[in-house]
Amino acid sequence: MADVAARVAQAYVDLPPDPRRRVARWTARLGVSAKLGPVGVHVAPRSVRGAVEDARAALLELLDVPLSLGQADGDLTVVCLDEFQDLLVADDALDGLVRSVIQHHGDAAAYVFAGSQPSLMRALFSDQERPFYGQARPLDLPPLPVAEAAHDVSRLLEADGLLERAGDAVDELLAFTRGHPQRTMLVAHHLYEILDAEAPVQEPALKAIERALGETRDAHQALWDALPRAERIACVALADGQAATGSRVADEHRIPRSTLQDALERLLSDGRQVHRDTRGAPYLLDPLFAEWLRRR
Repeated sequence: MADVAARVAQAYVDLPPDPRRRVARWTARLGVSAKLGPVGVHVAPRSVRGAVEDARAALLELLDVPLSLGQADGDLTVVCLDEFQDLLVADDALDGLVRSVIQHHGDAAAYVFAGSQPSLMRALFSDQERPFYGQARPLDLPPLPVAEAAHDVSRLLEADGLLERAGDAVDELLAFTRGHPQRTMLVAHHLYEILDAEAPVQEPALKAIERALGETRDAHQALWDALPRAERIACVALADGQAATGSRVADEHRIPRSTLQDALERLLSDGRQVHRDTRGAPYLLDPLFAEWLRRR
Protein backbone atom coordinates (compact mmCIF):
# COMPACT_ATOMS: atom_id res chain seq x y z
CA MET A 1 0.00 0.00 0.00
CA ALA A 2 2.82 2.40 0.87
CA ASP A 3 4.52 1.62 -2.43
CA VAL A 4 1.36 2.49 -4.35
CA ALA A 5 1.09 5.79 -2.49
CA ALA A 6 4.76 6.47 -3.25
CA ARG A 7 4.27 5.85 -6.95
CA VAL A 8 1.30 8.21 -7.09
CA ALA A 9 3.28 10.85 -5.19
CA GLN A 10 6.19 10.40 -7.62
CA ALA A 11 3.84 11.21 -10.48
CA TYR A 12 3.43 14.73 -9.10
CA VAL A 13 7.14 15.55 -9.34
CA ASP A 14 6.62 17.25 -12.70
CA LEU A 15 3.62 19.29 -11.59
CA PRO A 16 4.00 23.07 -11.23
CA PRO A 17 5.33 24.23 -7.84
CA ASP A 18 1.97 25.06 -6.22
CA PRO A 19 0.39 21.60 -6.61
CA ARG A 20 3.65 19.98 -5.50
CA ARG A 21 3.63 21.98 -2.28
CA ARG A 22 0.02 20.99 -1.73
CA VAL A 23 0.95 17.30 -2.03
CA ALA A 24 3.80 17.77 0.44
CA ARG A 25 1.45 19.39 2.96
CA TRP A 26 -1.06 16.57 2.65
CA THR A 27 1.49 13.83 3.16
CA ALA A 28 3.04 15.64 6.13
CA ARG A 29 -0.35 16.11 7.75
CA LEU A 30 -1.08 12.41 7.31
CA GLY A 31 2.15 11.40 9.02
CA VAL A 32 3.70 10.24 5.78
CA SER A 33 6.99 11.65 4.55
CA ALA A 34 7.21 12.02 0.78
CA LYS A 35 10.34 13.41 -0.81
CA LEU A 36 9.40 14.94 -4.15
CA GLY A 37 12.47 15.34 -6.30
CA PRO A 38 14.65 13.82 -9.00
CA VAL A 39 16.05 11.12 -6.71
CA GLY A 40 12.64 9.57 -6.18
CA VAL A 41 10.01 9.23 -3.53
CA HIS A 42 9.90 7.35 -0.29
CA VAL A 43 6.68 7.11 1.67
CA ALA A 44 7.12 5.93 5.23
CA PRO A 45 4.58 6.10 8.03
CA ARG A 46 5.77 7.50 11.34
CA SER A 47 5.33 4.15 13.00
CA VAL A 48 4.78 0.54 12.02
CA ARG A 49 1.51 0.57 13.86
CA GLY A 50 -1.20 1.72 11.53
CA ALA A 51 1.18 1.69 8.56
CA VAL A 52 -1.43 0.33 6.15
CA GLU A 53 -4.05 2.78 7.41
CA ASP A 54 -1.63 5.72 7.02
CA ALA A 55 -0.69 4.66 3.52
CA ARG A 56 -4.33 4.15 2.56
CA ALA A 57 -5.25 7.59 3.89
CA ALA A 58 -2.34 9.13 1.97
CA LEU A 59 -3.37 7.35 -1.22
CA LEU A 60 -6.94 8.58 -0.91
CA GLU A 61 -5.71 12.14 -0.59
CA LEU A 62 -3.22 11.81 -3.44
CA LEU A 63 -5.81 10.34 -5.80
CA ASP A 64 -7.94 13.43 -5.24
CA VAL A 65 -5.25 15.82 -6.53
CA PRO A 66 -6.78 15.99 -10.07
CA LEU A 67 -10.09 17.09 -8.57
CA SER A 68 -8.36 19.81 -6.55
CA LEU A 69 -6.51 21.00 -9.66
CA GLY A 70 -9.77 21.16 -11.59
CA GLN A 71 -11.44 23.13 -8.82
CA ALA A 72 -8.51 25.53 -8.72
CA ASP A 73 -8.19 26.41 -12.42
CA GLY A 74 -11.19 24.81 -14.15
CA ASP A 75 -8.97 22.86 -16.57
CA LEU A 76 -9.22 19.17 -17.37
CA THR A 77 -6.47 16.95 -15.96
CA VAL A 78 -5.64 13.80 -17.95
CA VAL A 79 -4.31 11.03 -15.70
CA CYS A 80 -2.61 7.94 -17.12
CA LEU A 81 -2.12 5.07 -14.67
CA ASP A 82 0.53 2.86 -16.26
CA GLU A 83 0.83 -0.87 -15.49
CA PHE A 84 -2.54 -0.56 -13.80
CA GLN A 85 -2.77 -4.34 -13.32
CA ASP A 86 -0.05 -4.06 -10.66
CA LEU A 87 -2.78 -2.96 -8.25
CA LEU A 88 -3.94 -6.57 -8.06
CA VAL A 89 -0.45 -7.56 -6.92
CA ALA A 90 -0.27 -4.89 -4.22
CA ASP A 91 -3.76 -5.38 -2.79
CA ASP A 92 -6.75 -7.19 -4.27
CA ALA A 93 -9.08 -4.41 -3.10
CA LEU A 94 -7.08 -1.45 -4.42
CA ASP A 95 -9.05 -1.10 -7.64
CA GLY A 96 -12.14 -0.57 -5.50
CA LEU A 97 -10.36 2.10 -3.48
CA VAL A 98 -9.24 3.90 -6.65
CA ARG A 99 -12.70 3.85 -8.14
CA SER A 100 -14.27 5.07 -4.89
CA VAL A 101 -12.24 8.27 -5.31
CA ILE A 102 -12.11 8.98 -9.02
CA GLN A 103 -15.79 8.25 -9.68
CA HIS A 104 -16.51 11.65 -8.08
CA HIS A 105 -14.13 13.61 -10.32
CA GLY A 106 -16.68 14.25 -13.05
CA ASP A 107 -15.39 16.72 -15.64
CA ALA A 108 -12.27 17.57 -13.62
CA ALA A 109 -10.28 14.57 -14.83
CA ALA A 110 -10.11 11.96 -17.60
CA TYR A 111 -8.42 8.62 -16.94
CA VAL A 112 -6.36 6.29 -19.09
CA PHE A 113 -5.59 2.86 -17.64
CA ALA A 114 -2.60 1.27 -19.36
CA GLY A 115 -1.16 -2.19 -18.84
CA SER A 116 1.16 -4.69 -20.48
CA GLN A 117 -0.61 -7.82 -19.23
CA PRO A 118 -3.85 -8.19 -21.19
CA SER A 119 -5.20 -11.06 -19.10
CA LEU A 120 -4.98 -9.06 -15.86
CA MET A 121 -6.34 -5.92 -17.51
CA ARG A 122 -9.30 -7.94 -18.77
CA ALA A 123 -9.82 -9.26 -15.26
CA LEU A 124 -9.96 -5.71 -13.90
CA PHE A 125 -12.42 -4.33 -16.45
CA SER A 126 -14.36 -7.35 -17.76
CA ASP A 127 -15.00 -9.33 -14.58
CA GLN A 128 -18.45 -8.45 -13.26
CA GLU A 129 -17.16 -8.89 -9.71
CA ARG A 130 -14.51 -6.13 -10.09
CA PRO A 131 -15.29 -2.48 -9.23
CA PHE A 132 -14.14 -1.22 -12.65
CA TYR A 133 -16.37 -3.60 -14.60
CA GLY A 134 -17.72 -1.77 -17.66
CA GLN A 135 -16.18 1.54 -16.58
CA ALA A 136 -13.66 1.93 -19.43
CA ARG A 137 -13.54 1.46 -23.18
CA PRO A 138 -10.89 -1.10 -24.16
CA LEU A 139 -8.28 -0.14 -26.74
CA ASP A 140 -5.61 -2.56 -27.96
CA LEU A 141 -2.49 -0.79 -29.17
CA PRO A 142 -0.93 -2.23 -32.34
CA PRO A 143 2.83 -2.32 -32.95
CA LEU A 144 4.54 0.92 -33.93
CA PRO A 145 4.20 1.66 -37.66
CA VAL A 146 7.60 0.55 -38.94
CA ALA A 147 8.04 3.38 -41.45
CA GLU A 148 7.17 6.06 -38.90
CA ALA A 149 9.37 4.50 -36.22
CA ALA A 150 12.29 4.33 -38.66
CA HIS A 151 11.74 7.99 -39.53
CA ASP A 152 11.77 8.98 -35.85
CA VAL A 153 14.96 7.04 -35.08
CA SER A 154 16.66 8.42 -38.21
CA ARG A 155 15.67 11.96 -37.30
CA LEU A 156 17.22 11.64 -33.84
CA LEU A 157 20.43 10.19 -35.27
CA GLU A 158 20.58 12.92 -37.91
CA ALA A 159 20.22 15.62 -35.27
CA ASP A 160 23.48 14.44 -33.71
CA GLY A 161 25.28 13.81 -36.98
CA LEU A 162 25.15 10.01 -36.71
CA LEU A 163 22.77 9.06 -39.51
CA GLU A 164 25.43 8.78 -42.20
CA ARG A 165 27.38 6.31 -40.07
CA ALA A 166 24.24 4.21 -39.58
CA GLY A 167 23.92 3.11 -43.19
CA ASP A 168 21.05 0.60 -43.36
CA ALA A 169 21.15 -0.12 -39.62
CA VAL A 170 17.88 1.66 -38.80
CA ASP A 171 15.89 -0.29 -41.38
CA GLU A 172 17.55 -3.52 -40.24
CA LEU A 173 16.64 -2.89 -36.61
CA LEU A 174 13.02 -2.05 -37.39
CA ALA A 175 12.76 -5.19 -39.50
CA PHE A 176 14.00 -7.10 -36.46
CA THR A 177 11.79 -5.47 -33.78
CA ARG A 178 8.66 -5.39 -36.00
CA GLY A 179 7.45 -2.27 -34.23
CA HIS A 180 7.59 -3.65 -30.68
CA PRO A 181 7.66 -0.33 -28.75
CA GLN A 182 9.98 -1.14 -25.85
CA ARG A 183 12.32 -3.36 -27.86
CA THR A 184 12.55 -0.75 -30.62
CA MET A 185 13.57 1.88 -28.07
CA LEU A 186 16.05 -0.48 -26.39
CA VAL A 187 17.81 -1.55 -29.57
CA ALA A 188 17.79 2.01 -30.95
CA HIS A 189 19.45 3.16 -27.72
CA HIS A 190 22.26 0.65 -28.19
CA LEU A 191 22.58 1.61 -31.86
CA TYR A 192 23.02 5.26 -30.88
CA GLU A 193 25.77 4.41 -28.38
CA ILE A 194 27.57 2.25 -30.96
CA LEU A 195 27.42 4.96 -33.63
CA ASP A 196 28.46 7.63 -31.13
CA ALA A 197 31.65 5.75 -30.24
CA GLU A 198 34.88 7.01 -31.75
CA ALA A 199 35.80 3.74 -33.47
CA PRO A 200 33.50 2.69 -36.35
CA VAL A 201 31.79 -0.69 -35.99
CA GLN A 202 31.01 -3.13 -38.76
CA GLU A 203 27.33 -4.14 -38.91
CA PRO A 204 26.15 -1.81 -36.12
CA ALA A 205 22.60 -3.22 -36.22
CA LEU A 206 23.81 -6.70 -35.35
CA LYS A 207 26.02 -5.28 -32.60
CA ALA A 208 23.06 -3.38 -31.14
CA ILE A 209 20.97 -6.55 -31.10
CA GLU A 210 23.81 -8.42 -29.39
CA ARG A 211 23.98 -5.80 -26.66
CA ALA A 212 20.22 -5.89 -26.17
CA LEU A 213 20.30 -9.68 -25.91
CA GLY A 214 23.03 -9.48 -23.29
CA GLU A 215 20.96 -6.99 -21.30
CA THR A 216 17.80 -9.12 -21.39
CA ARG A 217 19.35 -12.61 -21.13
CA ASP A 218 18.48 -13.15 -17.47
CA ALA A 219 14.87 -12.10 -18.00
CA HIS A 220 14.52 -14.51 -20.92
CA GLN A 221 16.01 -17.33 -18.87
CA ALA A 222 13.60 -16.65 -16.00
CA LEU A 223 10.66 -16.66 -18.42
CA TRP A 224 11.83 -19.91 -19.99
CA ASP A 225 12.26 -21.58 -16.61
CA ALA A 226 8.69 -20.63 -15.64
CA LEU A 227 7.06 -22.04 -18.79
CA PRO A 228 5.55 -25.56 -18.75
CA ARG A 229 6.93 -28.02 -21.32
CA ALA A 230 4.10 -27.67 -23.84
CA GLU A 231 4.31 -23.87 -23.76
CA ARG A 232 8.09 -24.09 -24.28
CA ILE A 233 7.62 -26.25 -27.35
CA ALA A 234 5.03 -23.85 -28.76
CA CYS A 235 7.29 -20.83 -28.20
CA VAL A 236 10.31 -22.49 -29.81
CA ALA A 237 8.21 -23.47 -32.82
CA LEU A 238 6.96 -19.90 -33.24
CA ALA A 239 10.50 -18.55 -32.91
CA ASP A 240 11.60 -20.93 -35.68
CA GLY A 241 8.72 -19.92 -37.94
CA GLN A 242 6.89 -23.23 -37.61
CA ALA A 243 3.23 -23.94 -36.89
CA ALA A 244 3.13 -24.30 -33.12
CA THR A 245 0.36 -26.93 -33.30
CA GLY A 246 1.43 -28.65 -36.51
CA SER A 247 2.09 -32.34 -37.00
CA ARG A 248 5.81 -31.77 -37.56
CA VAL A 249 6.29 -30.15 -34.16
CA ALA A 250 4.03 -32.68 -32.44
CA ASP A 251 5.88 -35.63 -33.95
CA GLU A 252 9.32 -34.17 -33.22
CA HIS A 253 8.53 -33.75 -29.54
CA ARG A 254 6.20 -36.76 -29.23
CA ILE A 255 3.37 -34.70 -27.86
CA PRO A 256 -0.31 -34.68 -28.91
CA ARG A 257 -1.36 -31.79 -31.13
CA SER A 258 -4.30 -31.17 -28.80
CA THR A 259 -1.84 -30.57 -25.94
CA LEU A 260 0.04 -28.04 -28.09
CA GLN A 261 -3.23 -26.37 -29.04
CA ASP A 262 -4.18 -26.00 -25.38
CA ALA A 263 -0.73 -24.58 -24.61
CA LEU A 264 -1.00 -22.06 -27.44
CA GLU A 265 -4.45 -20.96 -26.27
CA ARG A 266 -3.09 -20.40 -22.78
CA LEU A 267 -0.25 -18.28 -24.17
CA LEU A 268 -2.68 -16.25 -26.27
CA SER A 269 -5.07 -15.78 -23.37
CA ASP A 270 -2.27 -14.57 -21.12
CA GLY A 271 -1.22 -12.13 -23.83
CA ARG A 272 2.26 -11.41 -22.56
CA GLN A 273 4.27 -13.60 -24.94
CA VAL A 274 2.10 -14.56 -27.89
CA HIS A 275 -0.25 -12.44 -29.99
CA ARG A 276 -2.03 -12.88 -33.31
CA ASP A 277 -1.13 -10.75 -36.31
CA THR A 278 -3.63 -9.12 -38.67
CA ARG A 279 -4.05 -12.44 -40.48
CA GLY A 280 -4.77 -14.28 -37.25
CA ALA A 281 -1.45 -16.13 -37.17
CA PRO A 282 0.19 -16.43 -33.73
CA TYR A 283 3.64 -14.93 -33.22
CA LEU A 284 6.03 -14.21 -30.36
CA LEU A 285 5.50 -10.64 -29.21
CA ASP A 286 9.07 -10.06 -28.00
CA PRO A 287 11.56 -10.26 -30.89
CA LEU A 288 14.48 -10.48 -28.45
CA PHE A 289 12.94 -13.50 -26.73
CA ALA A 290 12.40 -15.10 -30.14
CA GLU A 291 16.04 -14.46 -31.06
CA TRP A 292 17.19 -15.81 -27.69
CA LEU A 293 15.21 -19.01 -28.33
CA ARG A 294 16.71 -19.41 -31.79
CA ARG A 295 20.21 -19.15 -30.32
CA ARG A 296 19.70 -21.63 -27.47
